[in-house]
Amino acid sequence: MKSPLRYQATDADCGKTSLVNAFMYLFERSEIPPQVIDFITRVTGDCNLAVRGYFRGTSANAMAFMAAWCNDYLVKAGLPIRCQMLYGDEVSMADGSPLVEGLRRGAVAVCGCRLMVDHYVLVTGLTDTDALIFDPYYEEFPPQHFRLPESGVAWVSDHPFSHNRCVSRAVLDDPSSISYTLYAVSGRDAMLMWRTDEAEVRWHE
Repeated sequence: MKSPLRYQATDADCGKTSLVNAFMYLFERSEIPPQVIDFITRVTGDCNLAVRGYFRGTSANAMAFMAAWCNDYLVKAGLPIRCQMLYGDEVSMADGSPLVEGLRRGAVAVCGCRLMVDHYVLVTGLTDTDALIFDPYYEEFPPQHFRLPESGVAWVSDHPFSHNRCVSRAVLDDPSSISYTLYAVSGRDAMLMWRTDEAEVRWHE
């Protein structure tokens, strides 16, 4: 059994929430070891120690550390998962890019983007023209806390287990887009995550 994907609890935990959502999307609830959630909580939010209460969430370095931990500890522990970090031109919605090829082969991607500020979202699928995205920042339509491009971003309310946005691949690849561009201020990074088999692992038994 799976649970609906989550929304972030604060303005600064989009990275943590998107990583948790990736596991929730890829695995049944009974397959996810509790230490995964604990470890994500400890590693992410590494930019929240700035002075004067200025919180900047999770860095690309923390995401890379999480990818390495998944590939080492979780694989050795028996969870069928692999991760790969992508940077720069690899983070593109162009046909043939590592990001698009990974998504087409069944991976999900925790992607950095810009939503007025740097932000992380989960990409769970692709169509020929759009990306299916779960944005953990809860906002009703029309949004009150950020602006949208004139076209290319649609709210989705009936797929709580997979996506709540349908975003044009052109918008994602446009560095001048005011929202949802993959050109975050801090640079382009994404973590591909995929199951390596379909065997069930029941950690609670």
